[in-house]
Amino acid sequence: MIGIKNNMENYLDLTIEEVYDVITEINVWPPSFKRPKKIKFLNSMIKYFIEKEEYEKCQQLQNIVDGLENN
Repeated sequence: MIGIKNNMENYLDLTIEEVYDVITEINVWPPSFKRPKKIKFLNSMIKYFIEKEEYEKCQQLQNIVDGLENN
């Protein structure tokens, strides 16, 4: 059972990393994601990367949030 949990955590990590790359490099969003949903999603990702102590990624995401909030 521990192996399954570790595999799921690894899959989650890989998925979030992939989403981070898509958002920060090509800025592609599902059509249903309006500004409030994007901000909520990005804030969830920021919390995830804080836990991983990946503060540079947090800053990149926060910059996107700031841009969404100011438009």
